[in-house]
Amino acid sequence: MAQPLSLLVTITFFGVILVSGVSGTYGGGAGSVEKTYYLKELGEYAVACHNLVSKHQLTFQKVIQCDDLPGLTHKLTIQAADGGVSHTYEAVVCYKPMIQYKKLISFKLA
Repeated sequence: MAQPLSLLVTITFFGVILVSGVSGTYGGGAGSVEKTYYLKELGEYAVACHNLVSKHQLTFQKVIQCDDLPGLTHKLTIQAADGGVSHTYEAVVCYKPMIQYKKLISFKLA
């Protein structure tokens, strides 16, 4: 009887480590390399999607701020250049890395 209980405790323990490891990768400290790369990737994606449906061809520069919204959605404040002139934009991106899903919800001049 002790073996099934031991197995359950082990599985639960490793499940907690795996779940906390995933959130730590994307939600690390403010200066974490992983988060910086993750936000840059989302910012570049938002600008690329906007360029597909817009007359403007923006050039991504950087992510200024990111607010996490419910449902794996991120509100990004992005700096991008339009014809060499920098502007600030707000983009909302839904990203579900488990199923490799990204969708630009909105993109507007801030």
